[in-house]
Amino acid sequence: MIYKQSVFEPWPIERESVQAVITSPPYFALRKYDIPDVIIGDWKGQYGLEPQPSDYISHTLLWAKEAWRVLRNDGVFFLNIADSYAGSGGAGGDYNSGGIREGQPKYKQSKINYPSKCQLLIPHRVAIALVEDGWILRNTIVWYKSNAMPESVTDRFSKKYEYIFMFSKQEKYYFDLDAIREKCSSVNKSRNRNNEASNNGYIAEDRFSKGERPEQHPLGKNPGDVWQISTKPSSEKHYAMWPEMLVERMVKCSTKAGDIVLDPFCGSGSTLKVAEQLYRKGIGIDLGYHEISKRRTGKIQKEMFV
Repeated sequence: MIYKQSVFEPWPIERESVQAVITSPPYFALRKYDIPDVIIGDWKGQYGLEPQPSDYISHTLLWAKEAWRVLRNDGVFFLNIADSYAGSGGAGGDYNSGGIREGQPKYKQSKINYPSKCQLLIPHRVAIALVEDGWILRNTIVWYKSNAMPESVTDRFSKKYEYIFMFSKQEKYYFDLDAIREKCSSVNKSRNRNNEASNNGYIAEDRFSKGERPEQHPLGKNPGDVWQISTKPSSEKHYAMWPEMLVERMVKCSTKAGDIVLDPFCGSGSTLKVAEQLYRKGIGIDLGYHEISKRRTGKIQKEMFV
C-alpha cells in the first residue's frame, strides 16, 4: 500500500502499528526530484532544497514526529542520509558534466551561511537533533559503497560511504541479530579451534579476559557497523534507488513475518518490495514515482503475505 501524499501531512496510519521505519529521505541540497513542491509554514519548495541546513533539519523533525507516533514502542527506525558540501552545486557533490548520471537533474544551491567547499555534516546534525527530540541512537552504520559513483574532485578524497542511523524509542526493542549473522571465515574457525585446544579448562570469559578470541557463535558473527554493499544499476527513471540487499538486512533484524514495515519516502518501492518478499507488510508514502513502485511491487504474489 502506498499513500500519495506529503510526509508533512498527517499520516493515515494507526498509532504504534508499525514495527520498523526504514527510509532514505531527500538529502540536503543535492538533487531536484520529479515531484510537486510542498508547503511547510511560510515556505514552499521541495524538501531537501531548503535555503539553509537549519531549515532542512527542522523540517526533518516534523515528519520524524509522525514516525514516532506510528512506530511501536519496541520498534526500530533506520534513517539513511548522506552529506553535502557548501556551494557544491548539486547532485553527487562537486561534479562536472561527467560526474553525474545522464539525465539526473542538476540543482544550483542557494547561498548558505558556510564557507564554500565546507562539508556541512548534515547527517550528524540530523542525528543530534533527533536525539534531542527523544530518539535513542543505537548505531551509526557506515554503508561502504565499493562501486560508488566517481567524482571529478582533485582537492579532496572521493566519497565512498553514507550513514545509516539506527534509532529506537526505548531501551528495549525487538532486534534479531541471528537473522543477519555472517558466516565465519575458515581462518576464524581454525583460530577458534586452536584457542579451544590450548585453553582447555577456561570458561569463555576467562579466555576473553586474557586477550584471546571468544568462542564463535554457531550461526556466525555479528556483521558489525560497516556494511560493504554495492549499489546496483537500474533502468528505472529514479536516481536514488538503494540496493535491495541493504534493505533486506535492516528488515530481517528489526521485524518478524507479518510485521508492518513503513518507508515514508518509498520512491521506487525497494523497501516495500523487500518487505513483501520477506513476508512482511510494506507501507509507503511518496509524492511521486508511483508507476515505478506499483510495477516493481506488483510482481510479487499476494499469497506471500502472512
